[in-house]
Amino acid sequence: RSTQKTTSMLKQVALIASLVAGASAFAPVTPMALRAARSTQTCSVSSLNMVSVSVQGGPQKIPCERGDTVREVMLNGGAQVYYTLKGKTFNCSGNGQCGTCKVEYISGKVTPRTAAEDKLLAKSPATFRLSCQTAVDGDVVVRNKPDA
Repeated sequence: RSTQKTTSMLKQVALIASLVAGASAFAPVTPMALRAARSTQTCSVSSLNMVSVSVQGGPQKIPCERGDTVREVMLNGGAQVYYTLKGKTFNCSGNGQCGTCKVEYISGKVTPRTAAEDKLLAKSPATFRLSCQTAVDGDVVVRNKPDA
């Protein structure tokens, strides 16, 4: 009888822990938050999370999962992310500090601009995004080399 009681209590504790660990509706959505949520999803079919990134003048429909950053998808798909000497040699490796991975957002569903983007892209059009700070949340089309 005490074993049943202990098992029941453990199930209740596990349920409470899973509810507490769940994402809040009020928490800001960042690329890392989308990535973290991916591991807690209960869906067993990963294809439901599959989306794609297309680069104008480059690779089309590079497959990825929701929450991947545009930068990592472009790099994995063979698209050119860094196009200046500074970008190719002195980029910040996706930490939102240098601005060398700038792309122009054409269409699709992505996360809102981050504070890092607002700072680095203050004088750029609203369609310009840092690919390292932009998480994919649906099929996306971007244009690299927006300043060229």
